Parts: sequence; structure tokens; C-alpha cells
Amino acid sequence: MANPTPLSYFEIGSAPPIEKENLVEFHLLYSGSLHSNGDRKEKHAIRKVFHSQLQQLWHLDSNLRQMAERWGRSDYANELHGVSNAPLISTDDAITKGLLNKGKEWNRNGFNFLPLVTKAAVLRCSLDILFLRAEEKNYVLQGGDVDGRIKTLFDGLRMINSSNELPTGTVPDADEDPFFCLLEDDELISGVTINTSRLLLLPGSKTINKSDVYLQITVKLNPTRIGWDTYIV
Repeated sequence: MANPTPLSYFEIGSAPPIEKENLVEFHLLYSGSLHSNGDRKEKHAIRKVFHSQLQQLWHLDSNLRQMAERWGRSDYANELHGVSNAPLISTDDAITKGLLNKGKEWNRNGFNFLPLVTKAAVLRCSLDILFLRAEEKNYVLQGGDVDGRIKTLFDGLRMINSSNELPTGTVPDADEDPFFCLLEDDELISGVTINTSRLLLLPGSKTINKSDVYLQITVKLNPTRIGWDTYIV
């Protein structure tokens, strides 16, 4: 019997397509090493790459800024309850306070995580991934390689659950409070589509390693209940 023809495209998940109404869409990029069943050091390095991009999203998107400002002003009012003639808090300070305090609610092993997609927010999240890799064949299902790499990627997109998911002795950098991540849990991903092709070289590189990948991840979010107003971009 002939072996099945490997595919360069496949889907994970059987949920209905993300609705266009209230659609939230943005892009995350990753360029570097990605191993099948990567270790905790590699996964946290990936997590840090996405932290920087999601930090920008929270600070640049008007709706996320407004939400963080509401959190901060509410926290500030609670702190000064009963204080007369309390000074006003600026918009930037309210945003900073809101993000810092919200991150404390998700503290894990000294890191104050701030996931965008959470169980409480009742979001549906789908990922469309352009997966460029240093392989001679553009086959997704060959030897389970991409399956293992996608698991490593998913772990890098979510917050940790326990201290053994971090490299020993790891502490947040100065700009990692809060530590922004996409997901509370990768079980919140409702569907994934992957297109794979050959990577020639990583940007700025003259040589290529077998583990090198370039990923363009299109994130699509949808609220799953009417009146949802918790996390929306």
C-alpha cells in the first residue's frame, strides 16, 4: 500500500469559524529556533518574544488602553476611599496602575502574568499560522515534527501553571511587570490552521540551522456571549 501523500496545510479543531461580527484580529511574529518538544528554557525565550509584542498591543490599542485605565482609576479610587481633596491621577498613571494590579491577580512564581485570552473573558481564539522552516520538504505531517513544534509554540503563547515550567532561577526583567501573554491556557484555542513552506534564511542571517523557523501568527478573537465586555480590543 502506498503511503499517504503528506500535506502542506492542515487544521486542528472542529469549532465553527470565528464570526466576523466583533472580530478582533492582530499578528504575532516569531523568528528563531523552535524544536519539537522544546525545553523550558526555549519555551520561556519564546514567551518573552511574544511578551514584547503583546505589551505593544496593550499600550497602543485604544480599547485595551481604555480598559486598563478603568482598572487603574477604580483601584486608585479604592485606595483613596474617604480621602478628601485627593489629587487626580493622569491617564498614563491610571493605565500603568491598572495593568500592574491586574497582573498581580495572575501571579505565578514571582511573575505577574497578564493573559489576553482567559476563561473568565469567554473568548474564542483561533490561530492562522504561516510556518516557514528549514526543511527540504514542505510537509506538515512528516514524522510528527510540526506537531511537536506546535506544542512548543503553544506553551510559549500561554502563562505558566507551575514553577517547573521556568528555567531555574528565572526572574522577571525590568520591563516584564506585568508579563504579557496571549493565553491563560492553550485549551482556549478553538482552532488552528497551518500553512508550511521552506525557509530560505532568517532575516539578517547568512546561514540557517535545521531548527530555524519564521512564524507569522494571525490571531482572531471573538466574544462568545452577548454583552461580553471584559477583554476586547
